[in-house]
Amino acid sequence: MNKIVNCDNRVGLRSLPSDSIPLTVTSPPWDDVRVYGDGACTAWNEEVFKEVADELWRVTTPGGIVCWHVGEQIRDGSESGTSSRQRVYFLDIGFRSWQTLRIETMAGHTHGSRYGSPLQNVFVLSKGKPNSINLLRDRPNKHAGEVKGFNKRRRDGSFFTTRQTVIAEYGLRSSVWRLHPRRQEDEEARTHPAPMHEKLARDLIISFSNPGDVVLDVFSGAGTVPKHAMLNGRYYLGFEAVESFCHLSKRRLERYRASM
Repeated sequence: MNKIVNCDNRVGLRSLPSDSIPLTVTSPPWDDVRVYGDGACTAWNEEVFKEVADELWRVTTPGGIVCWHVGEQIRDGSESGTSSRQRVYFLDIGFRSWQTLRIETMAGHTHGSRYGSPLQNVFVLSKGKPNSINLLRDRPNKHAGEVKGFNKRRRDGSFFTTRQTVIAEYGLRSSVWRLHPRRQEDEEARTHPAPMHEKLARDLIISFSNPGDVVLDVFSGAGTVPKHAMLNGRYYLGFEAVESFCHLSKRRLERYRASM
């Protein structure tokens, strides 16, 4: 625990005991949108993905969760569909699709023939019913403090009114998470070609694990997931094939550890 290991993630995963990881938060390459590192990283393709997915199923604890953050590459004006095929494979090997979170980065338009930028997804995949869910309540309620009842429909279509309740100051966050692109990243993390968004990593860790849990990132990159695991009282383990990225993440972690 609390290590970043310079290795092919398949090798790292095979070294772990079965049913040992309660939460994985990771973001694989999105097709060939980015070029990574110094050539030490194994080519990412469907066969390699399936090996990684199979190992994630094996090492995830019963009730554990894998948060798989992925986006679509635009090829010849169309979405590649890779993430959709990955989601189906996860379901085929036994994971439950607990929820799909849509990530909107509020970036500008990137293509003249489509609405905005493609949404990113986080597939929240569980091995059975999840053990740890701590839903975030940070959506300000417009009618906070007011007493209201809400109209709902029965199965036959008729209406009924729920009991009167006091509206809380904050409600549950929606399944669409809007993030400012890269605002939270420190300058050192920006030297990585595709660092995970700081707030995304933190919020996934808080939502789907408890203090003292181990959080795994099999594409550790700049070390953002390990960083927020550490800052929020979790243990971390990262696998990263590119040696220079390992050094980068270890420097970041040492700096933040010294400030705790």
